[in-house]
Amino acid sequence: MTSKHIGACKAIVAQSEPWRTLGEGVDFRRFILAKQAYVCVTKDRGSAAVAGFIVFTPEPIFARGGYLRALGVAPEARRQGVGRGLVSFAENRTVRQSRNFFLCVSSFNRKAQKFYMELGYERAGTLPDLVVTGKSEYIYWKRLRPAGRKQGEKNS
Repeated sequence: MTSKHIGACKAIVAQSEPWRTLGEGVDFRRFILAKQAYVCVTKDRGSAAVAGFIVFTPEPIFARGGYLRALGVAPEARRQGVGRGLVSFAENRTVRQSRNFFLCVSSFNRKAQKFYMELGYERAGTLPDLVVTGKSEYIYWKRLRPAGRKQGEKNS
Protein backbone atom coordinates (compact mmCIF):
# COMPACT_ATOMS: atom_id res chain seq x y z
CA MET A 1 0.00 0.00 0.00
CA THR A 2 1.14 3.52 -0.73
CA SER A 3 -0.31 6.89 0.17
CA LYS A 4 -2.11 7.00 -3.20
CA HIS A 5 -4.31 4.09 -1.99
CA ILE A 6 -5.42 5.74 1.27
CA GLY A 7 -8.50 7.49 -0.16
CA ALA A 8 -9.88 4.29 -1.65
CA CYS A 9 -9.17 2.35 1.55
CA LYS A 10 -10.87 5.01 3.68
CA ALA A 11 -13.92 4.73 1.40
CA ILE A 12 -14.00 0.96 2.03
CA VAL A 13 -13.80 1.57 5.78
CA ALA A 14 -16.67 4.09 5.62
CA GLN A 15 -18.90 1.45 3.98
CA SER A 16 -17.90 -1.51 6.15
CA GLU A 17 -18.35 -3.07 9.56
CA PRO A 18 -17.18 -2.80 12.24
CA TRP A 19 -16.07 0.74 11.51
CA ARG A 20 -19.54 2.04 10.62
CA THR A 21 -21.06 0.87 13.89
CA LEU A 22 -18.03 1.88 15.96
CA GLY A 23 -17.61 5.22 14.21
CA GLU A 24 -13.88 4.58 13.82
CA GLY A 25 -11.33 4.65 11.03
CA VAL A 26 -7.95 3.11 10.29
CA ASP A 27 -4.66 5.04 10.52
CA PHE A 28 -3.29 3.81 7.20
CA ARG A 29 -0.27 6.17 7.17
CA ARG A 30 1.10 4.61 10.35
CA PHE A 31 0.76 1.09 8.96
CA ILE A 32 2.27 2.06 5.60
CA LEU A 33 5.34 3.40 7.41
CA ALA A 34 5.57 0.15 9.38
CA LYS A 35 5.21 -1.87 6.13
CA GLN A 36 2.14 -3.64 7.54
CA ALA A 37 -0.51 -2.47 5.03
CA TYR A 38 -1.28 -4.10 1.67
CA VAL A 39 -3.90 -3.64 -1.04
CA CYS A 40 -5.48 -5.84 -3.67
CA VAL A 41 -5.79 -3.86 -6.89
CA THR A 42 -7.93 -4.99 -9.81
CA LYS A 43 -7.51 -3.78 -13.36
CA ASP A 44 -10.43 -3.35 -15.70
CA ARG A 45 -10.05 -1.83 -19.16
CA GLY A 46 -6.80 -0.17 -18.25
CA SER A 47 -7.92 1.44 -14.99
CA ALA A 48 -6.91 0.16 -11.58
CA ALA A 49 -9.16 0.07 -8.52
CA VAL A 50 -8.55 -0.94 -4.93
CA ALA A 51 -10.63 -4.07 -4.30
CA GLY A 52 -9.52 -4.51 -0.70
CA PHE A 53 -6.86 -4.01 1.94
CA ILE A 54 -5.27 -5.87 4.82
CA VAL A 55 -3.22 -4.61 7.75
CA PHE A 56 -1.31 -7.18 9.79
CA THR A 57 1.79 -7.84 11.85
CA PRO A 58 3.50 -11.13 10.91
CA GLU A 59 5.92 -11.08 13.84
CA PRO A 60 4.86 -12.89 17.00
CA ILE A 61 3.38 -10.09 19.09
CA PHE A 62 0.70 -12.01 20.99
CA ALA A 63 0.82 -15.60 22.24
CA ARG A 64 3.52 -16.54 19.74
CA GLY A 65 1.46 -15.31 16.85
CA GLY A 66 1.04 -12.59 14.31
CA TYR A 67 -1.99 -10.32 14.38
CA LEU A 68 -4.47 -9.30 11.71
CA ARG A 69 -5.37 -5.69 12.52
CA ALA A 70 -7.82 -4.82 9.74
CA LEU A 71 -9.35 -6.31 6.61
CA GLY A 72 -11.70 -4.54 4.24
CA VAL A 73 -13.17 -5.38 0.83
CA ALA A 74 -14.92 -2.90 -1.45
CA PRO A 75 -18.67 -3.65 -1.64
CA GLU A 76 -18.49 -4.29 -5.40
CA ALA A 77 -15.63 -6.81 -4.92
CA ARG A 78 -17.21 -8.86 -2.12
CA ARG A 79 -17.88 -12.59 -2.58
CA GLN A 80 -15.23 -12.77 -5.30
CA GLY A 81 -12.35 -14.18 -3.24
CA VAL A 82 -10.63 -10.89 -2.48
CA GLY A 83 -10.89 -11.26 1.30
CA ARG A 84 -9.82 -14.91 1.18
CA GLY A 85 -6.86 -13.97 -1.00
CA LEU A 86 -5.77 -11.18 1.32
CA VAL A 87 -6.01 -13.42 4.41
CA SER A 88 -4.10 -16.17 2.60
CA PHE A 89 -1.39 -13.64 1.68
CA ALA A 90 -1.14 -12.55 5.34
CA GLU A 91 -1.02 -16.13 6.61
CA ASN A 92 1.74 -17.03 4.12
CA ARG A 93 3.81 -14.05 5.25
CA THR A 94 3.12 -14.72 8.93
CA VAL A 95 3.88 -18.46 8.96
CA ARG A 96 7.56 -17.66 8.23
CA GLN A 97 7.86 -15.91 11.60
CA SER A 98 4.94 -17.08 13.74
CA ARG A 99 3.15 -20.36 14.17
CA ASN A 100 -0.17 -18.76 15.13
CA PHE A 101 -2.32 -15.96 13.75
CA PHE A 102 -4.81 -13.95 15.81
CA LEU A 103 -7.50 -11.37 15.13
CA CYS A 104 -10.44 -9.72 16.87
CA VAL A 105 -14.01 -9.55 15.57
CA SER A 106 -16.79 -7.44 17.08
CA SER A 107 -19.64 -9.44 18.60
CA PHE A 108 -22.16 -7.71 16.31
CA ASN A 109 -20.15 -8.49 13.14
CA ARG A 110 -21.62 -11.92 12.44
CA LYS A 111 -20.63 -11.98 8.76
CA ALA A 112 -16.98 -11.55 9.69
CA GLN A 113 -17.24 -14.25 12.35
CA LYS A 114 -18.65 -16.69 9.78
CA PHE A 115 -15.99 -15.69 7.23
CA TYR A 116 -13.09 -16.38 9.61
CA MET A 117 -14.56 -19.66 10.84
CA GLU A 118 -14.85 -20.80 7.20
CA LEU A 119 -11.12 -20.05 6.87
CA GLY A 120 -10.31 -22.33 9.83
CA TYR A 121 -10.20 -19.80 12.67
CA GLU A 122 -11.54 -20.73 16.10
CA ARG A 123 -12.97 -18.39 18.69
CA ALA A 124 -10.45 -18.41 21.52
CA GLY A 125 -11.73 -15.77 23.89
CA THR A 126 -13.94 -12.80 24.62
CA LEU A 127 -13.04 -9.24 25.60
CA PRO A 128 -16.23 -7.68 26.97
CA ASP A 129 -16.75 -3.91 26.70
CA LEU A 130 -13.33 -3.44 25.05
CA VAL A 131 -14.42 -0.82 22.51
CA VAL A 132 -18.11 -0.20 23.24
CA THR A 133 -20.05 -0.81 26.44
CA GLY A 134 -22.37 -3.77 25.96
CA LYS A 135 -20.43 -5.17 22.98
CA SER A 136 -17.57 -7.64 23.02
CA GLU A 137 -14.58 -8.31 20.85
CA TYR A 138 -14.00 -11.97 20.10
CA ILE A 139 -10.43 -13.24 19.78
CA TYR A 140 -10.03 -15.67 16.88
CA TRP A 141 -7.01 -17.92 16.42
CA LYS A 142 -5.58 -20.17 13.76
CA ARG A 143 -2.55 -22.41 14.09
CA LEU A 144 -0.46 -21.92 10.96
CA ARG A 145 2.11 -24.60 11.77
CA PRO A 146 2.66 -27.09 14.59
CA ALA A 147 4.61 -26.17 17.68
CA GLY A 148 8.36 -26.64 17.30
CA ARG A 149 9.02 -28.66 20.45
CA LYS A 150 7.02 -31.06 22.52
CA GLN A 151 6.43 -30.10 26.13
CA GLY A 152 9.47 -30.94 28.24
CA GLU A 153 11.93 -31.24 25.33
CA LYS A 154 15.13 -29.25 25.61
CA ASN A 155 16.85 -27.36 22.82
CA SER A 156 19.94 -29.17 21.54
